[in-house]
Amino acid sequence: MKDTTLYEQLLGLKAPWSVKKVDLSLADQRVVVEVVLKKGQVWADPTDATKRAHINGWSERQWRHLDTCQFETVIKARIPQLKYSDGSVEELTVPWAERYSRVTTLMAAFVIKLLEACPTTQAVCTLTRLSWSTVNAIMVSAVERGMLRRIEEEISYLGIDEKSSEKGHTYASILTDIDRSRVLDLVPERKLGAAVSLLETLTPAQRMSVKAVAMDMWPAYMSAARQCMPQADIVHDKFHISKYLGEAVDAVRKQEHRSLSQAGSSPLAGSKWAWLRKYPDGRSAEAVSFRALNQLNLKTSRAWCIKETLRAKPVSCVTTIIVTSSLAKDAITSITSLISSGFGADVGSLSCCCYIGWVTRRRKSCVRSCWGAARTVRAGPCSTM
Repeated sequence: MKDTTLYEQLLGLKAPWSVKKVDLSLADQRVVVEVVLKKGQVWADPTDATKRAHINGWSERQWRHLDTCQFETVIKARIPQLKYSDGSVEELTVPWAERYSRVTTLMAAFVIKLLEACPTTQAVCTLTRLSWSTVNAIMVSAVERGMLRRIEEEISYLGIDEKSSEKGHTYASILTDIDRSRVLDLVPERKLGAAVSLLETLTPAQRMSVKAVAMDMWPAYMSAARQCMPQADIVHDKFHISKYLGEAVDAVRKQEHRSLSQAGSSPLAGSKWAWLRKYPDGRSAEAVSFRALNQLNLKTSRAWCIKETLRAKPVSCVTTIIVTSSLAKDAITSITSLISSGFGADVGSLSCCCYIGWVTRRRKSCVRSCWGAARTVRAGPCSTM
């Protein structure tokens, strides 16, 4: 089989297109495929069925194609500019690429697959040897096609989060469909107005179908969710809950350490990280040392026990504590404030059990779905070729 025939079949070319020649450069590691039109080819005028289009000029164009083995492959052709009877001029669309595109359709589809698999756009540029602007243009085009094909459908669980878009404190707010692991939309900034406008990109029927919204503890996001979807539960991610639980324990430790130091000596000196870390191996020297410290019946010990009890409880219990409070951080620290005030609310006491029992009665289905599925959704193209 001739090389010209091979590439005609690989590109799926049919009359009036054909491959004239194939140039191979070993030094440049490059294959150039020259495609030509059949002489005397005419085209109909879409503005007037009784007339034909005239050739107003020719443009030298080239497109990056999928590599041939290790060789970069480029398609080169002269494309006619057609002039119609109404005076408009349009460049002929070629069968192997979109109009005004720099890459072939097959190459664009391959880039989209890489964008879905690679963590960054620059990684795709390195693998394909394409410029960042070319890869970004492919991604933008894919997103536009996906947005045009999008239909209105119920969305049960939403996720809203911010992402740093530039150097410094410049953020963009991202709205995601958790069940389908897709980005719905994004807007600049993370203020209340931006969050409201982001949620309003959904139709009223879609907003009413939302059961829960997963987010961090940014006040603007919580206010926007209550304003646009008052029926939806607000679910906070596990990272921030654990973070504030640890801060609450550390606040109790600092206060108790200060009091014990003024009275004489404090066993809490230098023990900050002992209360915050995990001990997967209970037989390690660190775990044995911590158990001895934890058995001293300190207020910090009781705070730590409450934190571990909440961590060990079902996800719905811990999350609903945050949902039912107007200030999430205050809701977590309110339990340990009982200890620091001398109330002595041991784990298992009436007040602690009633508090946990009350929040456990909340609906669990939305929390289980949101927390179980609320993973980081990478912002990428919405569709493939």
